Amino acid sequence: MTVLRRQFRFGEHTLTAEGPAAIEAPFILAGPHLYAIGHGSGRIAPIGVEHLIGEMGGIWAHPVKVADGFTLALHDSADAPIALTDGTFTECPHEIGWEWQASPLRLTRRDRVLPAARAYASQITLANEGSATASGSLELTAHLKFLGCWFGGLDAGGGSYALANALLLGHDTAQPGWGIALGAAVPPDSDSVTPHAGGAAAALRYSFTLEPGASRVWTLLLCVSQTGGAPEAASLWRRLIDGVGAAFADDGADLLDGLPALACEEAGLRRDFALAQANLRIMEADYPAIGPYFLAGLPEYPQLFGCDTTYSVPGAVAGGFAPTARSALLALATYAEGACGRVPHEVTTNGRVFNPGNIQETPQFTIGVWDYLRWTGDMELARRLFPLCREGVTAYVPAMGGLDPRYPIGDGIVERPGMGARKLDSACYLIAGLRALANLATALGEPDAPAYAAHADAVNRDFEQDWWLEQEGLYADSMHTDGQLQLDGHWTAVLPVQLGLAAPERAARVMARLEAEFVNRWGLVHTRGREESVWTLPTGLMALAAFRQGHAERGLELAGNIALTARHGTLGSFKELIPEGLCFVQLWSAGLYLQAICEGLLGLQPDAPAHTLTIVPGIPAGHAPITLRDLRVGAHRLTITISSRALQLDHVAGPQALTVRYAGAAYSVAPATSFSGTLDERR
Repeated sequence: MTVLRRQFRFGEHTLTAEGPAAIEAPFILAGPHLYAIGHGSGRIAPIGVEHLIGEMGGIWAHPVKVADGFTLALHDSADAPIALTDGTFTECPHEIGWEWQASPLRLTRRDRVLPAARAYASQITLANEGSATASGSLELTAHLKFLGCWFGGLDAGGGSYALANALLLGHDTAQPGWGIALGAAVPPDSDSVTPHAGGAAAALRYSFTLEPGASRVWTLLLCVSQTGGAPEAASLWRRLIDGVGAAFADDGADLLDGLPALACEEAGLRRDFALAQANLRIMEADYPAIGPYFLAGLPEYPQLFGCDTTYSVPGAVAGGFAPTARSALLALATYAEGACGRVPHEVTTNGRVFNPGNIQETPQFTIGVWDYLRWTGDMELARRLFPLCREGVTAYVPAMGGLDPRYPIGDGIVERPGMGARKLDSACYLIAGLRALANLATALGEPDAPAYAAHADAVNRDFEQDWWLEQEGLYADSMHTDGQLQLDGHWTAVLPVQLGLAAPERAARVMARLEAEFVNRWGLVHTRGREESVWTLPTGLMALAAFRQGHAERGLELAGNIALTARHGTLGSFKELIPEGLCFVQLWSAGLYLQAICEGLLGLQPDAPAHTLTIVPGIPAGHAPITLRDLRVGAHRLTITISSRALQLDHVAGPQALTVRYAGAAYSVAPATSFSGTLDERR
């Protein structure tokens, strides 16, 4: 099964790669209830080096894995193998596929996850392109196993498999609710099941005789049950099998329907914005124990994460994924409400808390709730979560500060030994969390809003005095309990600037120092001089900081470095490291990219509860205008065209007039009307 080429197709966009490393890179094919991870080469090989080592690939209907994948083989009429050569692997957000030459035959395989069920389909087409009749057999081998999710407390007992009424049925001996059904509409001509450690290889053979120019199609369907075993899986298979062929007629054009669409002259920017949205679509999951949320990263981190979710909320909501962001926040809140306001770091896919939360995650949650509210105007959710946010940033986190409640003690986002007890990121996020709490309280009409804002300002003033290292032009990375400061050169140095906590002169000095010593060609390194890998998270936050500082070209360049990961390894996916590394698709990478474009480049600052949109463009001078269609700010639907000097805003629909703040003035724009202005105007 030789594969020589890899290509990614999505709408008007195509990416290509060749070479063994590119071909072997993993793929992802996902729906809300099931995903598959494998290798572009088509071979079955281990994936995962940190959690379930070697087992993070395959077909997962969380919290259970049911297969490592499928392989194909052709045999001639004498049962001799037919070589599959000159292969091309094609991936799209909604489909993966292979095509091989087996002269005079051409074998094509297309795989999809059915969006509304725990089901995986593979459509196999064999065409005779020769001048003589061809006979032989197609063999599909399903590499099956039952395996519980990481730290789910679910011990698999091994699968038992048998053919019954043209279906291969399987169940796990220790988890009787786990079951599968696999087969095509026509039964195989022969079958065999070969048990092995942890699972089995099930070979299904289908004979063929093809006249010249003829072809034959087999559509195989794998259905999964988590509670009803093989009988329930078989029932699902029978309900779905007749419509599976029609599912392959869908070209995936509706993948981003209903989401904001970016239009501009620059094809790369159009592509990267759409790819970021497609990545978020891929990361949407809906598992029984949690409900809808975003997977944090694959292959290692399909779990629900606190910080990964909250980092991604503003970009995800701006990009059109408000319902999933809302559900994810509610899921985190459910755990935090039972933990004195502490927001968990990591929840397994069957709903168990693995890590109850690093210190910074609790105030980050309040920031995420405010980010969600300012974009959506969802007062119901804000009222529901406000008491939790208040408890988290005014009670739980200060209690973690010991004798100094201003600066909490404990691990932050940088999980490295040898630091002081109080971390820079935790101190910064507590201040920002207090400000977010004040904003939430203002929107809700809570009387303590001014007190929260005043508290945030007071701690910010202390922070400026206590954490600044004048001789370094940086804030310390950590503080020991005796007040001694420590500088390790971690990427969190950018946070006081990105969060707007640093005084202007200090912010400029920090950015200059970072650019001089903490940045390489890809972006902001993890730790200066010691850990030179570049993560998308620090680089995305530095892009936001650059836009905040008025460095539009630099902000766009750094955001673009996140997007370029889609052209390395797994095509089309935003990685965890730049240019590639660790998780090959990462939630915060897409989320931060969309935030950088919407809030940084376009300068959109929504306050949906107040029916207000402030626009401070960060578009570099001379850059072609950018249009964002079907943008949602609360209940307002907008189309906006922005350049470095001008704005055109069409208020397509809304419940009332929208206040647009632009060029130092405010304008009331009624529904079904438009506004235009330039930065030179003062009205």
